[in-house]
Amino acid sequence: MSSTTIPLSPKRQQWFRSGLIALLSVLFFTSTAALNLDLATFLQRGKLAGRILRKFMVLDIAALPEILPQLGVSLALAVAGLTIGWILSLFLAFLGAANTAPLPLFSGVIKGLVSLVRAVPSLIWILIVVASLGFGNTAAVIGMIFPTTGYLTKSFIASIEEQEPAIIETLQAAGASWGQIIWHGLLPGLKNPFLSWTAIRLESNIAESISLGMVGAGGIGALLTKAIGKYDYGRISTIILVIFLTMVTMELLVGRLKKSSR
Repeated sequence: MSSTTIPLSPKRQQWFRSGLIALLSVLFFTSTAALNLDLATFLQRGKLAGRILRKFMVLDIAALPEILPQLGVSLALAVAGLTIGWILSLFLAFLGAANTAPLPLFSGVIKGLVSLVRAVPSLIWILIVVASLGFGNTAAVIGMIFPTTGYLTKSFIASIEEQEPAIIETLQAAGASWGQIIWHGLLPGLKNPFLSWTAIRLESNIAESISLGMVGAGGIGALLTKAIGKYDYGRISTIILVIFLTMVTMELLVGRLKKSSR
């Protein structure tokens, strides 16, 4: 039984838009009043923005020999967290997908755990790990495993459940085992979507490794925190430029990789 949507008349559409604008306006002014924003001070200090921006126009090129190795540390943290999270996600996804789970209970439990992991921001995970292990690269990698596993497991499950049921039914009828169904029946068709999801997560991991470095994980983020604390504008600008170029490069590579995987 199909349902049909009755389009709104032009007059009702106008009323709907007006009501939506009024609602958003009320929410905006209510939020502004609740936050007690000091707009006068903001506008007054905004006049100093030009003077501060001029300080950021100077680059400290001499700091590159120190910055680039720390960038390498951040990239290594991102790749390490991705690799371990990818392996965990691969197993969890096939155990959690509705069409490949050995028991229906597995699917519900794994999907529930994944939702719980994804509900907690990456920063919270790293702070929990830091409280247990202390600051350092180990805490960063372990802290990144949780959001990576949550993201990839959910994405992999979605790709697995989109596969044609006939593939699994045919192999089951032929007497194939659970492992054979996955290895010979599903993985060949999942190679491209899995690669695409992994590339997207790598880009996110690099961005997170930089931000997590600012709270004690190490890498270029920690270097940026030190520069900010010393008001070293030239070094801050150089680090930000290096980060920007790195993220642009990764975005281009991920985009090309996604196109080649289609």
